[in-house]
Amino acid sequence: MRRGAISLEGFEQKFEADADPWQTWDSRYEAVKRASLAKAIGPGPYGRGLEIAAGNGSNTLMIANRTRRLIATEGAPAGAELVRKAVHAQPHVEVVLHDVAERLPAQAFDLIVISELLYYLGRKPFGMLAREVSRTLQPGGRLVLLHHVENFSDRARPANSVHRDFADLLECPLIKRRQIIARRWRAESWDRAQSQEGLAGHGWA
Repeated sequence: MRRGAISLEGFEQKFEADADPWQTWDSRYEAVKRASLAKAIGPGPYGRGLEIAAGNGSNTLMIANRTRRLIATEGAPAGAELVRKAVHAQPHVEVVLHDVAERLPAQAFDLIVISELLYYLGRKPFGMLAREVSRTLQPGGRLVLLHHVENFSDRARPANSVHRDFADLLECPLIKRRQIIARRWRAESWDRAQSQEGLAGHGWA
């Protein structure tokens, strides 16, 4: 039976009880996902990057190595503190406590990474985040998503369509760059078009 979607307070409790509740630092499965996320991002370097809902920071160092400046957000205070510990030796990374139901920090990004977040969001924060990504992703900038495709009990929306559902709400033209499909998850990247020229459509898959 499906339970209600996990809340921000639920994530806070998990991070307070365990610095790595999903073994994202040490498991081989998570290392494979992180490598695929890196491929979807590409080598960079990007100017200003944004990682939304960084969790405990297990992807943040990899993303930081591909950006000249990175803002990593996290909504749970205990999680944000774990991210700060993970990047303490990276002066170009700023960790910001941020609720995805609010406006994004800063104004323009060359890279936006969202990993394993979207299926936890209800209608209003989901739509708000789509509007904010549309507002802040620079022309030529890259959007990267990685999420599970199998449903689980504490989600707020279907997992297997979450990328398409999010893409359908974006208000900027995107061109598909990469898609990496595994049995349990999917990583995809798009570049925001420099102009409308040559676009037959958004290029969603």
